[in-house]
Amino acid sequence: MDANIFELSLEQKFELQCLQQEFQDLEHDQVIGYLLDTMQQLMMRDNHIRDLMKNSLV
Repeated sequence: MDANIFELSLEQKFELQCLQQEFQDLEHDQVIGYLLDTMQQLMMRDNHIRDLMKNSLV
């Protein structure tokens, strides 16, 4: 496995910096809500990938 797949692209690093600046102005509860929404989206993506892999093996 290529170790570079775990590194962020320049665009991804820039996006993270923009998000960090945006979060500086948010209230704590807003940040928590955003974090929970993001975690839910990641879990749904994982479920979708798992389903695609399961269906490709059949």
